[in-house]
Amino acid sequence: MLKALDGLTWVSRVLVGALFVVSGLIKSNDALGFMYKLEEYFEPGAMNLEFLGPWALELAVFVCIAEILLGIAILVGALPKLTSVLTTVMMVFFTWLTWYTATCDPFGTKEIVDASGAAVEIANQCVLECGCFGNAIPLTAYQSFLKDVVLLFFVVPIVLSAFLGRIQLNTPRQGTAVYAAAMVVTYLFGEMMLEWNFPVLYLALNLIAAEAVKRRWNNPQKEWGMALAVVVVSGFVQYWTLSHLPLKDYRPYAVGENVLENRMTAEELGLEGPVFDKEIRFFHPETGAETLVMQSEYMAQKLWDKANEPGTTFLATYPEGDWEHAREVKIKDGYEQRILDFQMVDAEGNDLTDAILGADAPVLLHISKDLDAMSTSWQDNFNALGSAAQAQGWAMYGLTNATAEEHAAFVAAKGATYPFLTCDQTELKIVVRANPGLVWIQQGVVMEKWAGRDVPSVEELTARIEQGR
Repeated sequence: MLKALDGLTWVSRVLVGALFVVSGLIKSNDALGFMYKLEEYFEPGAMNLEFLGPWALELAVFVCIAEILLGIAILVGALPKLTSVLTTVMMVFFTWLTWYTATCDPFGTKEIVDASGAAVEIANQCVLECGCFGNAIPLTAYQSFLKDVVLLFFVVPIVLSAFLGRIQLNTPRQGTAVYAAAMVVTYLFGEMMLEWNFPVLYLALNLIAAEAVKRRWNNPQKEWGMALAVVVVSGFVQYWTLSHLPLKDYRPYAVGENVLENRMTAEELGLEGPVFDKEIRFFHPETGAETLVMQSEYMAQKLWDKANEPGTTFLATYPEGDWEHAREVKIKDGYEQRILDFQMVDAEGNDLTDAILGADAPVLLHISKDLDAMSTSWQDNFNALGSAAQAQGWAMYGLTNATAEEHAAFVAAKGATYPFLTCDQTELKIVVRANPGLVWIQQGVVMEKWAGRDVPSVEELTARIEQGR
C-alpha cells in the first residue's frame, strides 16, 4: 500500500511541481497582465474587493513567486508538511475561484454596499478568462475549473505522503530522477503548448539554486535558505520583466505580428468565422416550469406555431420567453478577429489607423496607457527620435488615452517633436506592457518594441531600420 502511494506521490510531485513552476513563470513573465486580471476580479460587479485595487501589482507578484516557490519545494522535498498544506490551500482557493468565475451569470445582478453605506443592486461583471496561463493559453473559466480539479486530485497523495513522513529532501539519486522527469514534462509542455523553451532553463536555474544551498550549507535552517535562493532567482526574472518587457509576448501586437491583418475579420481574410446561436429561457410564470431552447431550434421548428397542433404543448407549458437576456453561445469554432478596438484618432475625430499602419515608411509609436501617470524620464529620447523621424522621412506619433487638449498641453510642456493621437486605454495596455513604451511598425508588421528605459538612440534605431528594410 505504501509503495503504491510512494509511486503515485512521485508522479504527482513531478506533475504538480513542474506545472506550478511553469504557471508561475507565465504569470511572472507578464505580471502587469496578471495585475489587470486581478483588477477585473476586484471590480464591484465581480468580487467587490475594490480596496485591494491599489495593491494589485504587489498581489500579482506575490502569487507568481509563491506559485514558483511551492513548485520547487514540491520537487526538492523541502518542508513537506508546510509545502503540502500551502499547496492545498492555494489549489482549493483557485478551484473555488474558477468555479465562481465559470458559474457567473452575465445577466444576473448582485447587491453591494456603496460608499454611503446604502445597499444597491448592480449587474454582474463576469471575468471571462481566469488568467491562469496568461495570454499564452487563454482558457475559459470552465476549462480552468476542470484543470484545477485535476491538479487538486494530484495534490492529495502529496499531502498524505507528507504527513506520513514519506517525503523528505531528495537524496542525490531521488533528485536526479525527479528533476529529470520534471524537466521532460516542462519541455513537452513548453514545446507543445507555449512554443517557448525558456521554462526548461528557468526550472533548471531554480533547482540549481536550491540544490546549491542544500549541498553547501549544513544548517538546520537550510530548507529556508533553499527557499530564499529560489526567491532570489525568480525575483530577478520578475524584476527584469517589470523593468523592461515580457520575455515572451503572446499578444496580437507581439514582434512579428501583422497588426493590419489582426484587425481584419474572418470575412475580410477569406476565412470561416465562428458560428453563434442564442440560448433563450422559456418559462411559465404561474407553474414555474422552465426550459432552455436555442434560437435556431425555435425558428426551425416554428415553436411559436405549435400551440394548437395535437399533442404539442410547448407554448402551453412555456408561454413566456426571456428574449432580453438571451445568452450567446458559440456552436462552431472559427477564426475570430484578434484586434477589435485599436484606433488612432486625431484631434478632429478622424481614424488614421489604416493610413498609418499601411504606410511604406517606418512608423514609430510612443505608447502611453495613462499620460498623467507616465514617467517622463526618457522624454528627451523620444523627442530626439521625433526629430530624426522628420529628417529621415519616418512617421512618429504619440498614442495615449488622453484628449486632444491634454495632448496639446503635454507637447507644450515637454517639447514633444511629434503629433499625438488618442486610443482606447485597454488596448494600449495590450500593445506594450510599459508606460511609456516605443513600438516600431513597418507596413503593419511589428518590428520591435521597447520599454521607456530601453528606448534606443537615434543612431541605434537608424541602423536597425536600415537592416530591417
